[in-house]
Amino acid sequence: MRKLHRRRARDLAGAFVVEGEDLVLAGLETGARARVLLVDAERVPDIDPALVPCPIEPVEPALLAGVSAMGHPPRVIAIFDQPRPRDLAVALDERSRSGVTGPWIALDGLGDPGNVCTALRTAAALGGGGVVTLPGTADPFGPKAARASMGACFRVPIARLDAPDTNVPDELAAVRAASPALRVVALDAAGTVDLWDVDLDPSTIIVVGSERDGVGTAARDAADVVARIPQHPGVESINAGVAASIALYEWRRRPVEEVRP
Repeated sequence: MRKLHRRRARDLAGAFVVEGEDLVLAGLETGARARVLLVDAERVPDIDPALVPCPIEPVEPALLAGVSAMGHPPRVIAIFDQPRPRDLAVALDERSRSGVTGPWIALDGLGDPGNVCTALRTAAALGGGGVVTLPGTADPFGPKAARASMGACFRVPIARLDAPDTNVPDELAAVRAASPALRVVALDAAGTVDLWDVDLDPSTIIVVGSERDGVGTAARDAADVVARIPQHPGVESINAGVAASIALYEWRRRPVEEVRP
């Protein structure tokens, strides 16, 4: 189980670790497939066995502490199947058919798991279409990101285009071929238009880069619009997770019938 703290091991096994009763229950409630639950034999958690379609193994607290990534190990640790990498065009279509109409957020080079989980939680809270991870972005199923997402990693569709050799323009071109209405909006402090003057309809992907480096050249060149979030004079940048949240809230606050140029 400790091997699954490493990204390569997670990808090879197609699995990831979830710690804590609330997150384990969140995964089970969404129908995610659990492989095994390890529970503290001395502090048995209040989880209905009828909800758990996998073995439940009582273990000594020392064993839980040995495999936990937390400073204070929880009463339950589970291994869940990691969602299969999703084809972005298919994911966009499926999400639209489900009635969820929010834009997608693409994370470009966000190495901080905290920013990744912020984007996931905001997408879950505001009805965003999903999250796309581009190269250089922290694994949304890593221990820190999964834990901090508060279950959003189970509820929000994640399309992973984050292999180091991913050709972002080619991937987006393929999606455009399947979804001609797709628009890509890159957020950048040097953008040519304010975010509130940009159409953010459901067929939009909003690209957010790291606070230090911004959106990469490949994603920027593939964008239809490079927009800025207006900031107070003298402020050079804004936290990437916050930028994603502002963009989704800007979409969320608009009347349904409103159409921007």
